[in-house]
Amino acid sequence: MRGRKDGAAAVRRWFALADDALTTHRDRLNRLNVYPVPDADTGSNMLATVQATRSALARTDQEDLGRLLAAAGAHAMASAHGNSGTLLAVLIKGFAEPLDGEHRLTVDSFSRGLEQASQRGWAALTHPVSGTMLSVLDAARDEASRCAAAAANQDSGAAVAAALPLVVAAARKAVAQTEHQLPELTRAHVVDSGGLGLLLLLAALSATVRDEELDHALTQGLAGWDSGPQGEHLVDTETDGTTPGQSGEASPPGVELMCTARLDPLQAAQLRQRLNELGESVILTPIDPVTAPEGDLRWRIHVHTPDPDLTLEAVRQAGPVEDSSTTALNP
Repeated sequence: MRGRKDGAAAVRRWFALADDALTTHRDRLNRLNVYPVPDADTGSNMLATVQATRSALARTDQEDLGRLLAAAGAHAMASAHGNSGTLLAVLIKGFAEPLDGEHRLTVDSFSRGLEQASQRGWAALTHPVSGTMLSVLDAARDEASRCAAAAANQDSGAAVAAALPLVVAAARKAVAQTEHQLPELTRAHVVDSGGLGLLLLLAALSATVRDEELDHALTQGLAGWDSGPQGEHLVDTETDGTTPGQSGEASPPGVELMCTARLDPLQAAQLRQRLNELGESVILTPIDPVTAPEGDLRWRIHVHTPDPDLTLEAVRQAGPVEDSSTTALNP
């Protein structure tokens, strides 16, 4: 049943709409997946994170928005895969932190949530770059901050409802700009797939708060969106693995290693340095909100590596590994 919802009910509708949006556009997002490696899974990984978040939301009657989203984000992070799926879980958890104690979203808490999500996202990646999901998030953050500062009554529902279309518009502009921020995207004539997925999440939140249908038309006109049929990847992974405009640049070999390990902050810092030596696209981020009595907590680890056995052994030397999986890059 439609109708404006507040608090936890609104959060659940938000992720239901996000699930629908990513399900609808998953194949196109996969097709646009060029950076950091063209492995055609950005849409699938972001959808998996949203569905894991949605599943966790359905299992609790928590009404505190911060605690609700933090728990759901932690659940999603523990099973997240890929750069985009893992980073999205980080952003959800970061967004939750300033909402602790809140029972409805305001323009001020929304602005603070985006600010914290940005800080967590940039910190999670060893080598964060512009032209990605983080650039889109920062554009949304800046517009939300402007709207919060300009609002006559930051606690009114009208203020956050008025701000969200402006935030979505700023995010869409940032998505369009990603084509010119990374050489890989410029050569392929596409926008960043993860940034576009994040735009869909922000649009789902706007539709929830404003009690509207999700505007699927906001993706039209973005570079690469209408190129080729639905589901056809822009990189021919069956031939040489190069993007259009490249000649003879081999795709990175190896696998994507995902695992969860128990580490204290010093062990995590030392492990990050070692993972940077063994691979690329390193994401290392805590899952648990507070340290355990013995001083350690669970960390979600993502790395692209040519030697998964050596890399996993490095993680085991740092701390106990609770789970691990590997997926071939550029399947």
